[in-house]
Amino acid sequence: MRLLGLAAVAVFSVGIASAAQAVPAFTDLTTTTPEALANLLLAENSGITINSVAYTGANVASGSFTNGNSSNIGFDSGVALTSGTLNTLPTSFNTNNVALPNPALEEYNGGNPTFNASTLTIEFTPVGNEVSLLYVFGSNDYQFSVGTAFNDVFAAEVNGENRALVPGTDLPVTINTVNCGDFAGNNAANCDLFRDNRFGDITDLDLEGLTQIFELTASVTPGAINTLILSIADSSDSFFDSVAFLQAGSFVSCGGPGLPECDGGPGPGPEPVPEPGTIGLLGLAVLGAAALRRSRRAQ
Repeated sequence: MRLLGLAAVAVFSVGIASAAQAVPAFTDLTTTTPEALANLLLAENSGITINSVAYTGANVASGSFTNGNSSNIGFDSGVALTSGTLNTLPTSFNTNNVALPNPALEEYNGGNPTFNASTLTIEFTPVGNEVSLLYVFGSNDYQFSVGTAFNDVFAAEVNGENRALVPGTDLPVTINTVNCGDFAGNNAANCDLFRDNRFGDITDLDLEGLTQIFELTASVTPGAINTLILSIADSSDSFFDSVAFLQAGSFVSCGGPGLPECDGGPGPGPEPVPEPGTIGLLGLAVLGAAALRRSRRAQ
């Protein structure tokens, strides 16, 4: 049985290799600064003044990226916050970066303990009464963790209220709230907002799934200092990592006189990818990959 699994994985790996593309270039916080990341998010004429910036987490976990379109992230450049090691995203996104947990995220992930949290805190003054930011959540914990306590989570708290919500709902953005189910199709949630990469046909990054581009919007107090806390973490263990990609130039003040409206829905493109059909040989590949990658489930 093990030999069959290995053979299936070999077939599966060839398919991934044939679809490989140039990968994004990542710059982590060992060579850039939290202030640079916050400024990268600002739109031109954003109507936002950055007052202060702070980061907690492993410096190797988070930073900036370019050439994101090469891997179908959804936008070409921006900030990446991860629960692993940023530079391993193209290869083996499965690292315990030994960062501290963020217990505040347990409110959004079902009360599970968190590990390896990365948190970017931005104090800012807007001119309008709302702000908007575009992002994508992705994880190497799909599909094995759907419906389990390994419910990695991303939150964006504006003045204490989480605004990283599944569009059209009040659900926080986690593995369990945006997916197309596990390998058997169970526990699917908001599948139309999910891009399934279990077969490696969406991106060559080491992610088993990504959301569509989401837009977070939040009410703020114009002319006063407001706080945005962006945070991501593993849930229930410190492996099989997750990432929040935040689009460069998408943090903007809106909703005030002379400013554009914020709609709070999904951002523009990419289009949803339909679920692959059931294919016998491909199913064997999936089973082989599952057996090799998730020995922890049997522990």
